[in-house]
Amino acid sequence: MKQSFIASDEEIEDMVSDGSSESDGNSESDEEEDDLFDFTCAICDNGGDLLGCDGPCMRSFHAKIGTGEDSYCDTLGFTEAEVEAMKTFLCKNCEYKQHQCFICGVLEPSDGPTAKVFLCNNATCGYFYHPKCVARKLHPNNKIEALEKENKIIGGSSFTCPIHWCFHCKGLEDRSQEQLQFAVCRRCPKSYHRKCLPREIPFEDSNEDIVTRAWDLSKRILIYCLYVVTSSLIFVKCCLHCSYTELS
Repeated sequence: MKQSFIASDEEIEDMVSDGSSESDGNSESDEEEDDLFDFTCAICDNGGDLLGCDGPCMRSFHAKIGTGEDSYCDTLGFTEAEVEAMKTFLCKNCEYKQHQCFICGVLEPSDGPTAKVFLCNNATCGYFYHPKCVARKLHPNNKIEALEKENKIIGGSSFTCPIHWCFHCKGLEDRSQEQLQFAVCRRCPKSYHRKCLPREIPFEDSNEDIVTRAWDLSKRILIYCLYVVTSSLIFVKCCLHCSYTELS
């Protein structure tokens, strides 16, 4: 059974809403700048030559034709000249202010009086949520508190999504300590400290029956958690968020 967060989400929001951790005081400015953009492509989940969206989603994409070939990425289809000519880049979701809920995957308006999905208030997050979806994640065992949180978000209250706490111990990330660095799922708002990562989420295939679910990328680990269905070759997406949504 899932446990409620040890501290209330309001208390933890005060600590993490600015994107800080215990080690932020000693962080290099260039590392903080890098944190503003995703380090893997939102289309194919691979790294390489990426273009970051300057909008609130802060996702990154293989933008140019020919990049992302190793992962068979469709890319955004821009030429080298088109990318070089860009002063700023907004993905179609940010341009049209429509984003997908990171929990259920439904595309909704994300700005103005018609907004139905709302941005996590952590400065380096970029994920949007329906109030009901995120409230249920924040209070999985208390329907009354979940409903109260949902109504607060609808009324304009900010929130911090659960990806910013360890799913196992509920602690925050401290990048200055290797064991307290986060392993973050690409398909749902779930993170683990390196030391808390379940054995069922392995870094390498130890035999043909175990699929790799974790990759060590500098000071952050990318994972597909146990709720993401996998096969021996392909990860099956459990939501639409990481697909590049074309809007007409």
